[in-house]
Amino acid sequence: MNYYDFAVDVVTRAGEKLRAASRHIVVSHKGADLRDMITDADLKVNTFLVSEIKQAFPEHRIYSEEGAGTSTTSEYEWTIDPIDGSANFSRGIPHFAVCVGLLKNGIPIVGAVYNPITNELFSFEEGQGAFLNGAAIHVTDIANPGEALGILVVGHQAPLWDWGAAVYRSFLEHLKKMKVFGSSALDLCFIAAGRADVVVYGTLTTRDIACAIGIVRAAGGEVYTPDGAPVELSVTRQTVVATANRALFENTLPLLHADLLSGA
Repeated sequence: MNYYDFAVDVVTRAGEKLRAASRHIVVSHKGADLRDMITDADLKVNTFLVSEIKQAFPEHRIYSEEGAGTSTTSEYEWTIDPIDGSANFSRGIPHFAVCVGLLKNGIPIVGAVYNPITNELFSFEEGQGAFLNGAAIHVTDIANPGEALGILVVGHQAPLWDWGAAVYRSFLEHLKKMKVFGSSALDLCFIAAGRADVVVYGTLTTRDIACAIGIVRAAGGEVYTPDGAPVELSVTRQTVVATANRALFENTLPLLHADLLSGA
């Protein structure tokens, strides 16, 4: 089984476990912040994914948002997030996903994002394109913010709130529609599939959802820093702007109030 087929297979099986676990959910918290939550299903699915990857590719490294990864000298690294959208999952909102990606020397080459409730599986393979349930997908060619559907997630960090309020107002004024869904990986996949056109996150750990970033790029879009550089995968939280095309990024830039980020 090649890397792509493995990613699609393991994320589907993990999704089946997650669907079954949704009938009985136990919620706990990672620290003092009650918004930083984790469920028992996060841990169970994480253990399953790590075990399956170790068995199939014992020489590969593994990075997981929930820990329990591995560290080797391999050029290959699997990145996993057992539930992207844990808050939605914990409240029975059917918008969350299992994420599995493979990096080679830090570059995404394979990825899969699966929502087991809607049975939608977004995926990509380097050089082959991006797919939704096996059918090719591509970003839109919308360049005018006035025609765009945007997604804005400011985050919990207080220094970002003034910036977020300014961007929110600008988006309300200039974008055609604005939504908030609650899963960063699925948000990016929506850009790849042409369902959304611009996604802005005030604070995002990009390494957690490397697979979704790969899907956006394979579908013809890009994920940027506010200064217009392609985002790098990092465990450090950063502000990101994903758009269907470069023209839309340039035209959205005046709405992003980057000057307010300097002190955030």
